[in-house]
Amino acid sequence: MEPSKSLIQSLVSDIKKEIFSNDNLPAYDTAWLAMIPADPIENNSPMFKNCLTWILENQKEGGFWGETDEEGLPTIETLPATLACMVALKTWNVGQEKIE
Repeated sequence: MEPSKSLIQSLVSDIKKEIFSNDNLPAYDTAWLAMIPADPIENNSPMFKNCLTWILENQKEGGFWGETDEEGLPTIETLPATLACMVALKTWNVGQEKIE
């Protein structure tokens, strides 16, 4: 039995929403985007302020950023993600309490 056209369109729509959602952007990539200055000459604010906000709001209880395994423990990818997030916070002198 073939799936209906409306079902396929619905699935495509759901996938597009998921792809373009900031929730799926890994912490490491988000941190790098947060480090880009809005004005490279003045270098006084981030171009992607939402990324910096995401970093401030999404640190895990254990003090790291990134994915956890099925037991809730950090994966190996959390090390570079956490370092990048810390550098982003230091770049803009915010979230000192998140770094400590």
